[in-house]
Amino acid sequence: MLKITQDAETPEIVRVSLCGSFTSEYVPEVETALVQNGNKSKKCTVDLMNVTFVDRHAMEFLRIAQSRTIKLENLPSYVKRWIQQEAGNGAPNLSRPAKSKLPSCNQPADKS
Repeated sequence: MLKITQDAETPEIVRVSLCGSFTSEYVPEVETALVQNGNKSKKCTVDLMNVTFVDRHAMEFLRIAQSRTIKLENLPSYVKRWIQQEAGNGAPNLSRPAKSKLPSCNQPADKS
């Protein structure tokens, strides 16, 4: 089971917080939450602080979201390593969704 909470921290930032097991059955719901709230004038964040499990399909969704400048916060270390491994392996991924509805959200450049 996955709880999806949408927060508008400010008018410019949309945060989708997840709690529980993030599996393939919840990917469309998370995608919908981002599409409903995300647009080019907003920054999008997915907070995974309370996620206890991520399956392969959900991990692929997170990898695609990250590549579209959606910020992933509090990513479990095993998911972070998995995403890095998949992104760096260069092999085609047959389980990749054909087309994603994810918005391409603006993210500010790091000011450090």
